[in-house]
Amino acid sequence: LKGRDWASGHTLREHDARLRRAATAPDWSQPVETAARSVPVDWTDYNGHMSSHHYLEAGSLATDRLMELIGADAAYVAAGHSYFSVEDHVRYLAEIRAGDRITVMTQVLGGAGKRLHLFHRITRGDGTLAATMETMLLHTDLGTRRACPPAPEVAARLATLAADHAALPWPEGAGRAVGQRPG
Repeated sequence: LKGRDWASGHTLREHDARLRRAATAPDWSQPVETAARSVPVDWTDYNGHMSSHHYLEAGSLATDRLMELIGADAAYVAAGHSYFSVEDHVRYLAEIRAGDRITVMTQVLGGAGKRLHLFHRITRGDGTLAATMETMLLHTDLGTRRACPPAPEVAARLATLAADHAALPWPEGAGRAVGQRPG
């Protein structure tokens, strides 16, 4: 992401500032908007739709935004802790093409201890659910490169968000695997 890729014409920095302002008092009882953008031409492949690795990028950017919201931001990483992705599962449900506006809404499925389980819904501007991405992360001490519990303030924010999201229905498609059996 660089320059003025955003549909509004804002720079990435301006977009992030707008999201931070909007997130000052988020309604954590619902999935949280963690990304919104128009799809640039260079995110498409030879089939004329968004490339599979850019779905993963969109979900990863949404994960990064959620990290900021719970306090696991750049300063937290600089202090020696972070979350590492350990597994992702993407489902492609509808085509996304260059110029389409996408929004990512994130639901916390679990956030106790070292593990963080997220579910991202990627929708097109017309409201069509185009993809989902389920992500499992582990909180990590960057000095030892081993899993460890998050700092108390991060754990507290995450616990609040996870408790609020626990009241939401389990998302369609969460917990699935690629279901092809051999033979």
